[in-house]
Amino acid sequence: MNKILKEAYDRLYHKTPLGFYNCGRLCDGLCCRGDCKGMWLYPHEEELFADKEGFEVCETEGNYGYPMVICSGKCNRAERPLACRIFPLFPLVYEIDGKLKFEVILDPRANMCPLARQQKPLDPSFIKEVRKTARVLARDPETLEYMKAVSLELTEIIELREKLGL
Repeated sequence: MNKILKEAYDRLYHKTPLGFYNCGRLCDGLCCRGDCKGMWLYPHEEELFADKEGFEVCETEGNYGYPMVICSGKCNRAERPLACRIFPLFPLVYEIDGKLKFEVILDPRANMCPLARQQKPLDPSFIKEVRKTARVLARDPETLEYMKAVSLELTEIIELREKLGL
């Protein structure tokens, strides 16, 4: 496993919005029940799921050339991909005056997630760890470019929703 990816996985191992409780029980696993409804993979993750039991790698036209992983809904939570570990958040990455900035937001694509729709804020220590993990991931040039591209896309989604009053 890529050293940076391993560090990111380790950082998030115990930091989730609900601890080790399977959050899929809140929504009946909407993000992991097949039919190409899954989690986008970050660079270097595909090799981790290619032959892993309970997971299927699904090629898609989105996600900047990286595939999606679909789990059976009964995965070993310690083996989840990054997108699942940080869900329903995403760390926006952008540059200001040549310096990288990181801002953790509720992912606008996570509207099916009960955690994203609740009025109660998520655990601040989880949000902080997602930000720290983004800094770790940004040390890999390919992952940094991926996160910048997704950040731009999510920012555009948010701006469009604001313009439409949604």
